[in-house]
Amino acid sequence: MWSDEFDGTSVDTTKWGYDVGGDGWGNNELEYYTDGANVSVANSVLTIEARQEAMGGRNYTSTRMLTKGKAFWTFGKIEARIKLPQGKGMWPAFWLLGENIDTAGYPACGEIDVMEMVGGTDANGTNNDAIVWGSLHRPDEATNPPATVKSLTAEFINPGNVPFSNDFHVFGIEWNATTMSYYVDGVVYETVDISSKTDGFEVFQRPFFVILNLAVGGDWPGAPDATTVFPQQMLVDWVRVYQQSA
Repeated sequence: MWSDEFDGTSVDTTKWGYDVGGDGWGNNELEYYTDGANVSVANSVLTIEARQEAMGGRNYTSTRMLTKGKAFWTFGKIEARIKLPQGKGMWPAFWLLGENIDTAGYPACGEIDVMEMVGGTDANGTNNDAIVWGSLHRPDEATNPPATVKSLTAEFINPGNVPFSNDFHVFGIEWNATTMSYYVDGVVYETVDISSKTDGFEVFQRPFFVILNLAVGGDWPGAPDATTVFPQQMLVDWVRVYQQSA
């Protein structure tokens, strides 16, 4: 139905726009997202680069790009081939938000996280650079208004505990009216039943748009430390959306 193979020499602005600013984005992130200054396209690869530099009252810059208002889908197979960054404080993501976010707000719009990684090594010695997460976030309808979030999350550990920065991998979902399945390189590691259309799951029966971003710091990954090397890059070979034919 739709794809970006990044075959040109710049971002295709008929397909992508940018979120710009440094207000923390609801997660106390530390970067300032620029209007394309931290992206490049060459050799059929999109590069999103996080840099340690001052801008907009922040000490880091990066990019958050999205198909909002340009392309959005209800159901399908949505995947991207990505080589991830590494290191403490790195938070790359490939995800979706409900197209109605401007009218419904968050979390009423719903959120589908196809892939997130929080880099570095944690206090227990876990190699977080080898772990990605898939999640579903929906409104908690037990509250009035339903302003809090209910979440389902699962992790995928790269075989051999190899960092995802070592090579490209395909991260994707298969989404229909009854289930949402998450996979890495074709291996399904999480399937969620969304068929009830109650308890907030009805949001996943509506259109969603795609986001690619590389955050620095935030509530989940924590801040970069002395071991974090800058710049860090998130490399995207392609993004593809399939839907079943009628």
